[in-house]
Amino acid sequence: MATATEKAYQVVTLDGIDPGDEVEGRVRLAVGRDLDVRAFGVNAFRAVAADGHVVREHDEIGGLVSDGQQELYVVLTGGATFNVDGERVDAPAGSLVFVRKPAAKRSAVATETGTTVLAIGGTEGQAYRVQPPEGQEAMRAYNAGDFETALERIQQVLAREPDDVLSLFNAACFEARLGRTDDALAHLGRAIELNERAVDQARGDEDFESIREDPRFKKLVP
Repeated sequence: MATATEKAYQVVTLDGIDPGDEVEGRVRLAVGRDLDVRAFGVNAFRAVAADGHVVREHDEIGGLVSDGQQELYVVLTGGATFNVDGERVDAPAGSLVFVRKPAAKRSAVATETGTTVLAIGGTEGQAYRVQPPEGQEAMRAYNAGDFETALERIQQVLAREPDDVLSLFNAACFEARLGRTDDALAHLGRAIELNERAVDQARGDEDFESIREDPRFKKLVP
C-alpha cells in the first residue's frame, strides 16, 4: 500500500501570512512559524507608516535564548534607513544588510509605507531553538495587552518545560503586569538561578515597574 510522504518543499507568499498586531509602527509576519522552519530564525516585518520601525533598536548580546547571534536583513519592498552602531545605512529594495558583530546596536526605519524587511538570524556553532507555538501565542496576547491569556499560554509551556528560562522570565513579566507579585518574584528568581543574564534583562524591563520597589525584587535585581 502506498503511504503519504511529506512534500520536499513549500511555497507561500508574504501576503498569505496573517500579520501580527501593530507594534511600534510595524507588523510581524511569522515566516518561520508558518513554514515550520527549525534550522534558523526567520521573520519579516512590514511598516504600516512611512516612518515605522521595521527593526527595533537592539543588539544580540546577553539574550536569554541565544547569545551572539548574527543577522541578515533583506529589504524586500520599499526602503529603509538602518542605523548600525551609529552609522547610517540607506537600504532600498533589494539591499542585504548583514550585521556580523552581535554586539552592534542596530535599528531600521522605513522610508515608505509598506516597506518589508526579512530578518534571518542564527548563532555560529549553536543549534537554533524553535519557540513553542504557545510561547508565540503568549507574545501575541501580551502585545495586545491581554496579560491573562499570555500567562495561560506560557504556563502551558512551563508545564512541559519547567526550567525554560525565557518562559519563566516571561511568566514573571505577565504576573507583574497582573499584580501577582509573589508568583512574579518566584518565576523571576528561578530564571535568574538558571541564567544570571536575567538580572540585566529585568533591570530595565518596564514590566516590573509595579514590583521594582519590593525589597525581594531589589535583592534579586540589585
